[in-house]
Amino acid sequence: MSILENLVCPVCHAPLEHTQTTLTCVKCRQTYSINRTFPDLLVGARFEDDFCECLWCNEENTGRFLSENYLAPLFTRLQENARHRPAKVLSIGCGVGTDVEALCERGFDAYGIDSGNRSRYWERRKQPERYAVANAKYLPFENESFDFIVMGCVLPHIGVGNDTYVTQPDYVEQRARTVSEMVRVTKKDGYLIVSSPNKRCPLDFFHRRSVSSHMPRLHWPWESFLLSLNDYRHFFLKENGCRRIDVMPLRGYWGFFSSSKYLLGKILQLPVRFYFENILSWRAFGFIRKTAVNPWLILLIKK
Repeated sequence: MSILENLVCPVCHAPLEHTQTTLTCVKCRQTYSINRTFPDLLVGARFEDDFCECLWCNEENTGRFLSENYLAPLFTRLQENARHRPAKVLSIGCGVGTDVEALCERGFDAYGIDSGNRSRYWERRKQPERYAVANAKYLPFENESFDFIVMGCVLPHIGVGNDTYVTQPDYVEQRARTVSEMVRVTKKDGYLIVSSPNKRCPLDFFHRRSVSSHMPRLHWPWESFLLSLNDYRHFFLKENGCRRIDVMPLRGYWGFFSSSKYLLGKILQLPVRFYFENILSWRAFGFIRKTAVNPWLILLIKK
């Protein structure tokens, strides 16, 4: 199914009329373009992520690994007692789009949006009609459209000056709007899977100073760029009425593709891989995933 069949105006949520090159809201008459077959419903500025062929090719492998080894098994388990229909999934900030592609191959009705330059890779996907350019703060979907929402390390970059760590004065309001939109398009009793580095952990392994650096970024636990478990609880539970947040194990989430390409990386990844896939994934140690010794939060949020 094409994402065009699911889209509404991102501003007023009214239906859209479309031609081969444009989309027009029947209510507010706002017009959006279709560029290279991809609907562009972006409200606000585009996210100017730097082009890096090596990095984005690595993300193709990472996205597929994530869906095959973590998301698809999790969704299948959560849908065991549901009606016999494909679960509808939205990946917000899908990047190069292989997470969506892999989920579709496993029988899910998956779609992806992104507001950055990684969208140029969508032409490589097997079903390019499942992607659209859009801003997470203005989602172009009707209320309660999706069984599952996936957002991987996007919320810290909301309210931030492009691809930096510097938050803007209204970053809290921007993040609050994003969460509200995510919850709005999630079905009742549906789930949101949100992940990002843990603000309380002083080591940020995922935003290193350069692509070639092996050293984690050191930061103060009270910086405004990253979010803590309490921050997520505030946005999803207190502000938007979600029912529960569970901090999930890390096993199967990371493929360690980048560091596996050379000997030093393979050696340095061993203790990190063991820690992520064992210590932070064993049920008996589940409580430590909520603390500062967990560098990466994976949250399962029930609406």
